[in-house]
Amino acid sequence: MPHYMSQLGYRTALAGKTHIKPRASFPFEYTGLDGVDEFLAEAGGQLFCLVIATNDPHGPYKKAGPGEGYDPSKVKLPPYLVDTPETRKLMAAYYNSVTALDKQVGEHLALVDKHGLRGNTLFIYASDNGTGFPFAKWTLYDAGLNMPFIARWPGRIKPGTVTEAMISFVDVLPTFMEAAGCEAPDELDGRSFLGVLEGKESRHRDFVFGTHTNKGIISGSEYPSRAIRTETHQYIRNLIPDGTFTNVVTHGMDHDETRAAGYWKSWLRLAEHDAFAAERVRMYQHRPAQELYDLRSDPYELKNIAGDPANRDLIRDLDGQLREWMEQQGDPELGRMGPAL
Repeated sequence: MPHYMSQLGYRTALAGKTHIKPRASFPFEYTGLDGVDEFLAEAGGQLFCLVIATNDPHGPYKKAGPGEGYDPSKVKLPPYLVDTPETRKLMAAYYNSVTALDKQVGEHLALVDKHGLRGNTLFIYASDNGTGFPFAKWTLYDAGLNMPFIARWPGRIKPGTVTEAMISFVDVLPTFMEAAGCEAPDELDGRSFLGVLEGKESRHRDFVFGTHTNKGIISGSEYPSRAIRTETHQYIRNLIPDGTFTNVVTHGMDHDETRAAGYWKSWLRLAEHDAFAAERVRMYQHRPAQELYDLRSDPYELKNIAGDPANRDLIRDLDGQLREWMEQQGDPELGRMGPAL
């Protein structure tokens, strides 16, 4: 983004969190979150592309004061999680951080308006991955890959409209470039969805791809997975199915209730006598080589239908599309896929 947008004459900046290496490869202007107001004031009539990267709702989550925040006993847990008091306590803390983020978004929208930039500014809110709970972040299930994405552009995007068009983050830069009046080069993997934002198109991609290798965070934790997502199905290949998936949750890196993994121990205790908890613990750490989910009837991906003979042709097609993409990307894990189905 900083390379291409700066070539188009845009002042390109990153405010806040910087999970990037090496920094020299990302030639943004850098500023803290407290520098957004000043940046927008200086931008004036300049072209600019500003990324505001808050840490919320990343852990450690926000603690609420007395009488504030969310009641753990009343929070709604998605059905793919194991319901324990510890899980509820962390989810309530997570919601506190989501609320803090919501406030920040409002404050930054107000700054855009304050500096008279509302009418000609495309403002996008998005996340980078799902929550830090199991079966979300660090996985290729929908809870990890299906991100919030909201756009505001007065006069170009009709307020209140919703689309089911599937997009990928690789499409964001080409969209920015088209919005700036420039066609994105073929060397980019993505393609612009500006027509979707403007209501001229209702579809964008037939499928999107996901990749997670789980390497380099915890020693010995490599667990490569690849996925292809259509409008109706999610197909996942776990490339070391005999391995054991581990991460900061399963390692029991205990912090207080605002951070991480005490709830995993509560799952393990419950799994000793509860069938659902036992299945969730097993499935989180030991997954089959193939997973297929019908998202129309099973949106929380609780029933793997890869073994159903009726899905053989669908799996063959999705597996072929996934292999083709991995080859095009130069994916070093392609060799683990085995022979074509």
